[in-house]
Amino acid sequence: MLSYLDLTTALLVGTVLVLYAVVVMYSKPRHPLYPPGPKGIWYLGVTTVPMRKAWLTYMNWGKKYGDLIHFSRFGKHYLIINSLEAARDILDKQSKQTGDRAHTQLDKISGMNDFFGLMPYSDEWRKIRKIFHQNLGPETSTQTWSIQAQEVHKFIAGLPSSKDTLRNQISCLSQKIMFLSVYGLEIASSEEDMPARNRKVIELLDFSMIAGWSAFKKIPFIHLLPPWLPGGQLVADHLAFHEVFQEGADRPWNALMEDLRRPDSHNSSLIANLLFNIDPDDDQGMQRLKKFGVAAIVAAADTTVSVISTFFIAMSCYPDAQLRAQQELDDVLGRGQMPTLEDRPSLPYIEAILRELMRWHPAGPMGIPHDTSEDIIYNGYFIPKGTSVHANIWAMTHDESTFEKPDDFIPERHLREDSKFDDINSILAYGFGRSFKISTSAKRENVEEYFSHGTFCYPKDFAWSVSPRLN
Repeated sequence: MLSYLDLTTALLVGTVLVLYAVVVMYSKPRHPLYPPGPKGIWYLGVTTVPMRKAWLTYMNWGKKYGDLIHFSRFGKHYLIINSLEAARDILDKQSKQTGDRAHTQLDKISGMNDFFGLMPYSDEWRKIRKIFHQNLGPETSTQTWSIQAQEVHKFIAGLPSSKDTLRNQISCLSQKIMFLSVYGLEIASSEEDMPARNRKVIELLDFSMIAGWSAFKKIPFIHLLPPWLPGGQLVADHLAFHEVFQEGADRPWNALMEDLRRPDSHNSSLIANLLFNIDPDDDQGMQRLKKFGVAAIVAAADTTVSVISTFFIAMSCYPDAQLRAQQELDDVLGRGQMPTLEDRPSLPYIEAILRELMRWHPAGPMGIPHDTSEDIIYNGYFIPKGTSVHANIWAMTHDESTFEKPDDFIPERHLREDSKFDDINSILAYGFGRSFKISTSAKRENVEEYFSHGTFCYPKDFAWSVSPRLN
């Protein structure tokens, strides 16, 4: 039974919420034309939002509402963009107005504002982005090629005899490459504490970026609620995220610092080299490198694992593509030879497979949400400041007017007569297991059953086998 004090507190919070809703509704000037979308209940907005494979629901909604879909919850506005043209117009051409991130009190509590991928647009964000561009950009990533080749060869050699799940092996590969490249630290398994914590960060982030899910953060004073009140558990969850995220950043950083203090240390990692150009007393510069490190590691825990896992499913479901890729490797390199990243320009079909993987099943079908930093007008529609903008990448890569048979895996669609490809700066090739024939239990007819359904879309564990062709 609630005590008198508990009831008084609950009634007080409820009264404040109602008053706040009234103020929000009647203090703002009314704009007659938001983009079309489902209508909700007064200040509460829509009562439910798509949570499972939301990109498919929004594609279906697009048939009714069009390329732009608007809805609101608790006074927070959301915009779904279903077309490439609108995405370029709003997110690229107006990036100064639409490049921000959400920054509520709960985001500060969780530490999400310190994670580069979710950091509000600021001078600090620009400085960390510069570190990424200078060290992990397409023109500069060649310095990690030897590490990639070394670990990929180990990965391929172990595939036929490994008893571990394929997803765990791929996760271990991506984490080994990043921990060695960024920190100079060796890990034996993705189940070790440091990589496991970074995967936990991804798991906690997964549903938090679904459009509409975060609306509760706009409720005033929610960050002050005690755990026993409705909504109070959300505060506890954000505090738990902060602990996991901080540990994920601290542990590899501290291990690197300890290694560098050893007189016989030969650490030549990215961060170790960057530290030579930073004053040890420059706390902001040191924290910047720390944020760069954890962001790089977390990124490898989702996108890289997703692309490589999807490759195995695609090669199983589309054996003709696998055979053509193997033939190209034999023709260009000679039978039994392993490709390197230097061979990439000579392997157009392999390049086409990589691009088709990113199109066919993007790792983040709804992208990372942006927030508008000021009111904007697009095609006569009003998009207010603070709107969370989500680009439905899936809808764009499965647009039938652009891609014939968009649900099919067809690498040939990316091949041109001039043998050139469109520039894709964000993709880094980790190499493929050329001398193996891949088979899994996945079938074309139900391929979507093998993928997760949150913000990050990656294959689940499935039955698989890999056998050497040369034997």
